[in-house]
Amino acid sequence: MKKNHFAKISHGCLLCLLMFFSGSCITIGGCVPLVKYERMVHLSAPLPVGSLFAAETHNGSITISGADVTDCNLTARITARATNEQDARELAEETKIKIEPSGDKLITRIEKPTPITRKSVSVDLEIIVPNRTNIELTTHNGDIRITNITGEVDGTTHNGKVITKQVAGTIKLRTHNGSVICEKVSGDVKLRTHNGSVRAFYSEYAPPVCNVSIVTHNGGVHFTAPQNFSAEADVSTHNGSIQTDLPITVIGKVSREKLTGKIGTGQGKLHLQTHNGSIKIR
Repeated sequence: MKKNHFAKISHGCLLCLLMFFSGSCITIGGCVPLVKYERMVHLSAPLPVGSLFAAETHNGSITISGADVTDCNLTARITARATNEQDARELAEETKIKIEPSGDKLITRIEKPTPITRKSVSVDLEIIVPNRTNIELTTHNGDIRITNITGEVDGTTHNGKVITKQVAGTIKLRTHNGSVICEKVSGDVKLRTHNGSVRAFYSEYAPPVCNVSIVTHNGGVHFTAPQNFSAEADVSTHNGSIQTDLPITVIGKVSREKLTGKIGTGQGKLHLQTHNGSIKIR
């Protein structure tokens, strides 16, 4: 009996510790979810064509689209969670969103109250900018989506995926624990990912000469080249295979996991490398 009584007390103490560290209310029937409160913020600011737009979020996604406009229109969805509605509402209202010019940049700033123990807040951004805008984005625990941009794109995400579509410019993307999908690419790409796959598809209107560098860890690579593609190719994989539908003039030894050669006249660069995954070239 004493052992059983001690076990019950220990179990109760464990539940209390879990409640303290997780910030959630715990009952015998299970974990009671935190109360959620959402607030929308709409902002706009002039953004000259060819300028740089920059944004960074922690626990939130960023979706950005290019359009025939002359300013930046931003919608922020602030989602706050707390043990009661009043605290959740206060947390959402105390979270501030700003877009501020800085030289030739327009920067999004998110200010959250601290500390926020036993509470959480996330901010998702949805933005419309002029088509000809350079983009610089960073997210933590959130996805990045970029559509219809003619300019340079630089993005980094931790624990999220990146999707781009109809980007006519240089694309530089880095992810951790997430995949990368680039559709209708028209310029150079430099893609890096850990624990995720990469799929890059060039537009039928893309120039035949471009520089491509894709490196993955624990993921496969699927690359669709532009028409009449011309590049020096350096392709390698560990624990995977290489398949190509493009004619490649091989230089050196041919192996299942390494391919070096020339596509067309070899004017551009193609570097594909993966660990624990296969590579497909079309």
